[in-house]
Amino acid sequence: MQPPRVIALLGLGEAGSAIARGLCAENGWRGSPKPGDNAPRRLIAIDTALDKDARGTALGKAARSLDVAIDGTYTEALRDADLVLSAVPGEHALEAAQSAAPLLKKGACYLDLCTVTGRMADEDRDAIETAGGRYIDIAVMGGFFKSGIKAPMLAAGEGVEAVVAWMNQNGFDAKVLGPKPGSASSVKMLRSVIMKGLEDLAVESLVAAERQGILEEVLGCFGDADQLPFRDFISTLVRTHVVHAHRRWEEMGLVARTLEETGVEPLMTRTIEKAHRRTVEAAVAPADGQVPDLAAALALLSQKVVRGS
Repeated sequence: MQPPRVIALLGLGEAGSAIARGLCAENGWRGSPKPGDNAPRRLIAIDTALDKDARGTALGKAARSLDVAIDGTYTEALRDADLVLSAVPGEHALEAAQSAAPLLKKGACYLDLCTVTGRMADEDRDAIETAGGRYIDIAVMGGFFKSGIKAPMLAAGEGVEAVVAWMNQNGFDAKVLGPKPGSASSVKMLRSVIMKGLEDLAVESLVAAERQGILEEVLGCFGDADQLPFRDFISTLVRTHVVHAHRRWEEMGLVARTLEETGVEPLMTRTIEKAHRRTVEAAVAPADGQVPDLAAALALLSQKVVRGS
């Protein structure tokens, strides 16, 4: 990968603004070259919300404060970009890719930071590669509000090693996932099954705990979860689920009643009860009561419990 001289940001919201601040403040990128600069590094932005409302007005002010050239449409200026970073909302990712593709120079590198599914990433990639661009799938694994340009990222795609090396030399915190585009997005989505699920479970549990006046006691009882690295803790839950689903299913029925008695709708809890019942009805508990390793547990659950739609 040749070091880019012109970078284009698609979207100047929280993610785009954080990246722009990092590139400008820490790495000397700017919207217009200074007089006498023989090797200018230019940063341009495109955001279709520009000047359309209060947010759009704020976008323009933010761009000007960073000396970033910004436009509200996909213009010919995009033809100069060696590197494009798309940071629009996921529902607009394909629109951004299709709008940018006809304007890309051959070989331009397109980094897709949008939150999309693996199939959506394939659609974005098709638009970019059909136009002669290079598509790199980027999954942002942390928050820009807290970390700015240092938000942890995973990157996947052909030739991704050189791209990640450049990113880390220019303020990012990126890691190579592999050569398969879409895999980084899938990692993020599947991580969210657990993280967002835990978020809603915590809401349900801690609201009930606070109403009963035992919040600190409930928080204090999670010490057993601290005894293992989180990845091992999650793996243990899956492994022991095969053996103990029946007991846990019965317990979740009582948990739901506890929440209802507290005036909390057991939305997540009833779903967990239903999911445990699915495993119970599949009758996968080993006769010897031994807990399988993770690979065996997942094979069993995939073959006999978790059905496709």
